[in-house]
Amino acid sequence: MSALNDTERELVGLMTRISLTCRQGDTLYKTGQFDAAKAKYMELATDIVGAGFSLPMTAGSPSGGVICDVYIELDPWQRANLMGCCVGMAKCFRRENNLEMALAWCDEVNALYRCGFYQLPQPVYDWIDSCPDLPELTLVKATALCLASEILASLGNSGTATTRRWNAHKTSKNLFMHHQTAALHAVLNPALRNRMLELRHPDPNAPLSAGRVSGLQVRGSWSRLSIGKLGGPTDGREAFASFIWNSHLYVAGGRTCSNGPFHRDIWKLDLNNPDEWRRLPDYPIPLQISGRFIGWTMLIHNDTALLFTGRPTIDVFDLKTEKWSSLKTTYAPTSADIDAGVVDGWPWPNKMSCDATIVVADDKIYVFDGAHGRSIMGCNLFMELDLTTGTWRRLSGYVRAPQIADYSCPSPRKTAAGWASPDGRRIFLLFGHFDREATFHNELHSAGEAFGHEDFWSWGVQEQRWRRERISGNPPCARTELAFAYNAKLQRAIVFGGYHPTLPTHVINNSGEEKKFNYSYFADTFLYDMAPSLGNSPEPTLSAPKWQQVLTAGFPTYRCQAQLAVDGATGKTYMFGGWTNNQYIPTRTKLFSRSFGDLWELRVDLPGGNFEDVDVEEEMRVARAGPWQRCFVCAAAGPWKKCGGTCNGRVFFCGTTCLREGWSEHRKTHKCRKA
Repeated sequence: MSALNDTERELVGLMTRISLTCRQGDTLYKTGQFDAAKAKYMELATDIVGAGFSLPMTAGSPSGGVICDVYIELDPWQRANLMGCCVGMAKCFRRENNLEMALAWCDEVNALYRCGFYQLPQPVYDWIDSCPDLPELTLVKATALCLASEILASLGNSGTATTRRWNAHKTSKNLFMHHQTAALHAVLNPALRNRMLELRHPDPNAPLSAGRVSGLQVRGSWSRLSIGKLGGPTDGREAFASFIWNSHLYVAGGRTCSNGPFHRDIWKLDLNNPDEWRRLPDYPIPLQISGRFIGWTMLIHNDTALLFTGRPTIDVFDLKTEKWSSLKTTYAPTSADIDAGVVDGWPWPNKMSCDATIVVADDKIYVFDGAHGRSIMGCNLFMELDLTTGTWRRLSGYVRAPQIADYSCPSPRKTAAGWASPDGRRIFLLFGHFDREATFHNELHSAGEAFGHEDFWSWGVQEQRWRRERISGNPPCARTELAFAYNAKLQRAIVFGGYHPTLPTHVINNSGEEKKFNYSYFADTFLYDMAPSLGNSPEPTLSAPKWQQVLTAGFPTYRCQAQLAVDGATGKTYMFGGWTNNQYIPTRTKLFSRSFGDLWELRVDLPGGNFEDVDVEEEMRVARAGPWQRCFVCAAAGPWKKCGGTCNGRVFFCGTTCLREGWSEHRKTHKCRKA
């Protein structure tokens, strides 16, 4: 963006006053004529896009709900004007307490802004924000982000609420001074932003009695499962592979902490009788051939677990005989593949791959690659292996990120989430990060910090092309190294935890000192419903695919690199392992980081969600909130002391006042006596 001279700026101001008819709606809204304002905003928006265009666009539509030709063709004043109408509609719906529609109109502003990038002389990557020198557009974009932040905060979605407000700050702070208006400063509200940066996600002290908003929230429960005997993976695992087969949880490879020990083992645990982990035959391929068993994925196919490491040979673990074997594959690069960076007849340099997103569907494996032998930043090479023929083919992307972006496919990344639609027709890709600070071999696009992707894509298996998807509803914020799985019984994808490489968190450590981290860890949970059923809803937005937050009184400690897996026999969802920075959470240890070996079950208040036995009222008073306990009386989370009676520490009290108030009820409810 280049600066305008005074004459050009005066002309822009005149064009703004003439073009921004959305201010007619603003005037009606400010004078309390809300119905008239809503009608005016819609009338003006329709004048811009045409009567045949459906506003707002919907998720899951053929266009994906983000990119469309109508928006791409708008000039900057039309774009700013339509964005202003969308913000006005969002305010009107929020006033009516229709939060889902209010968020949808805020999301429309993001779609409009994103389409503006298609007018640039050449495609740019998402980490480059090319904002037109139009202060009104800057203001309306920031307003939409901060309005969405307020709505999401009211829903208890602190992670996405904080991210939206932080993004408003980031996209505005480096603009020219004539963008830095009093109106923009009021919208950004730096004091509120700083308070939000002190939150954890979820916030353990957020009100637990917040009402559930239909379509945007689902009640849930995290329950830690006890394993009879310690040993094996209970020592903690990160960067490991995991899956469930025949009601047994399998954990393979990974490491105990960042400097080791590094594992090449495989264990299984009977989920119906989790007495102890049983060790199976170790991964047999020598280290010098395969590399470390770090950041790999094992997928179930026909009673076997398939392991792709970047080599032409797929390693196969027979789940019935518990023996290893191999499957040889072939690949013949095309001229287009060679142009995309394939050398020496194989797409993965040095025959190495890790942190890739791998999905199996209809006898095919889809690999959206992460890091490999010539890139540790991540790439966007997208490959397909036909398991019936053993042949690979490149579908899209490049071995290493080229200088110029390609809008037809997701940007380069690693550790993204991915799953297939129930019918196998779409392969979804969510978030991940491009590790711009971890370069070697003279890679392009290096920088002082990683970039966390905020986008959502799907590959059409029949259409053979990518589609950028709208992130609608009450979604997770951008994150990487998140746990994810698709639950066929719930007919929803599930994501948990992860971390954001550039969302700051300000915390108070055990010594009472404030520490500022340039990143955030998460312990929140979300569902993605690809086919909501709302009967004959007249509003397409309400019946479109959407995200829902799972509201739980308790939750595992904030972490990344955990694994979610679903037991196909029971429909139960489990979470195991992961990693966190010990400075980020209260701890007495002097170690920089720790890995987890804990096992949790997620229950959700949906058909097939195993929620029947959850005592919601009890959990609100005794459930563990990350590294903290809840006070049995006031439900505040903190490092409280457990009851010293015969209940064996079932409840905690924050102090003597709550102990006096709650002892009688606790004694009667839990049959506790003084020890």
